[in-house]
Amino acid sequence: MNQASQGAAPAKKKKKKPLRRAQGWGQRVLPMAGKLLMLAVAVAVMGLMFSVLQSIGSRIVRVALSVLIIFAMLAIHFGEGISRGVDDADASRTADKLLHGGHELTPQEKAACYHPMKALCAGLVVYALPLLLALALAATAEEYTYALQDLPTWLTQSYGTRADVMGPLGAYMRSAGITLVDGVRVFVRVLELVFINLFADPQTMTAMIDRLSPLFILSYPAAYVIGYLFGPRQSAKIASMNKRAKKVAVRRAQRSHLASELVGTGGEVHYGHRKDGEQKKKKELI
Repeated sequence: MNQASQGAAPAKKKKKKPLRRAQGWGQRVLPMAGKLLMLAVAVAVMGLMFSVLQSIGSRIVRVALSVLIIFAMLAIHFGEGISRGVDDADASRTADKLLHGGHELTPQEKAACYHPMKALCAGLVVYALPLLLALALAATAEEYTYALQDLPTWLTQSYGTRADVMGPLGAYMRSAGITLVDGVRVFVRVLELVFINLFADPQTMTAMIDRLSPLFILSYPAAYVIGYLFGPRQSAKIASMNKRAKKVAVRRAQRSHLASELVGTGGEVHYGHRKDGEQKKKKELI
């Protein structure tokens, strides 16, 4: 027995067939980017809505709520990516079945298959510009310096006509214009407002926020691409669950059919033979 067991060859594991990759998938990028753009707009709206968290006095509560909001935004991107990945993985398996059946694939069927570059390109279409601007901000970040503020009204009303008083204070009356860097910062901040609430004083911590801006912006497309990469695994899991569900349904149908055969019309169990058949046999013997 030991020699037989040792001589027996180990069972070979069935190799998984690689998933079919899409061909000519460029036309599929824009629809994916359109949905991703809607998520980016939702991120901006949520950031504007929850910017009031800065008024919360407790830092722990503000940071905890901000982390929950950030997690929700990233989870939405991840969910959209995994949903698209499952659809494309299903399209790849369907294409394999069609080819196995002798059907020639159309360009649309080839483009609908799974390919990681589809998610990457869709993410770049939406977030490439904000990411580049965030990198520019990070490269030119400067520490916060105090900016001159307007003079109080009691001073301007009392001494506004006196040149000896207002002359030396003239610098305070000058208003600094909006520079190109300020405009770029506003555009980038709209997409990262949900992260701003993590900082105690965003005004004095501008340099730190500017240096972290690329990571904040990059987190959205990264979550989308990671979700897309999980698509084939999720698709295989769903297919396995469907197979199990079908097997259970078939077994239940077989059991119900067997039960209907064992039980007569009157609801009595006959175990393969009926009483009327036994009575006929007795009459024949008599």
